Amino acid sequence: MSKKILVWFRNDLRLHDNEMLVEAIAKSDEILPVFCFDPRQFEHTRYHTIKTGAIRARFLIESVSDLRNSFKNLGGDILILNGKPEELLPELVSRYEISEVYHHREVASEETEISTSVEDLLWKQKVNLKHFIGHTLYNKEDLPFPIKDIPDVFTQFKKKTERDAIVKPCFLTPAKISFVAVENWGDLPELEALAVNEELGSINKTTEFVGGEKEALKHLHDFLHTGEGMALANASLKKNEIVSKLSPWLALGCLSPR
Repeated sequence: MSKKILVWFRNDLRLHDNEMLVEAIAKSDEILPVFCFDPRQFEHTRYHTIKTGAIRARFLIESVSDLRNSFKNLGGDILILNGKPEELLPELVSRYEISEVYHHREVASEETEISTSVEDLLWKQKVNLKHFIGHTLYNKEDLPFPIKDIPDVFTQFKKKTERDAIVKPCFLTPAKISFVAVENWGDLPELEALAVNEELGSINKTTEFVGGEKEALKHLHDFLHTGEGMALANASLKKNEIVSKLSPWLALGCLSPR
């Protein structure tokens, strides 16, 4: 029987420098990429604030759409679902006879609790949830000090890591992928289905921040060239006037920190 690995995408919406994806391809006959639009991320908080606003929701939809296009260019797709991962993933494991599930470990409490719930349910099915770290510049084993001894002051951390730590090279972007056969890969949600109504009126039609790996790499390229030119042409510019504005793409993992 062929080995199938389910690749659960979260805040890692890219093909480049994606260890989770590279290892899944290497260790399986077929992969099943999955993204879940979790309704809990679009609710009001207990403080009556909006957890995910319309602008961020649109950016997320664009990012997942771009990832879908990347997979389609490789002859496959990504399964898009609406619901709680702990309810959806175990069912997918049974339906497609999945051997293992891969995902990137998050650090925030809500995301960690969801991972734990998924792991517990998969364990009952005798299926392993393998964790990866893909949102940091340095791997923890490459730091020049134990995690418990990380400096409290960032300047000290920066000096020590720049001097003694190693930034590992990026993983290559997959050129070939074999996908699990899926009859219906699902549709991207409309913005109106995710965003809170009072937020929709404030969203602009045009923005310099368009979600997705393709736009992230383009923005990085433009910044590295244009930003350097700005600094050389105008020595009076302050450091905070030459900013990368890469954080939206880094936050969703459309761009690797490396």
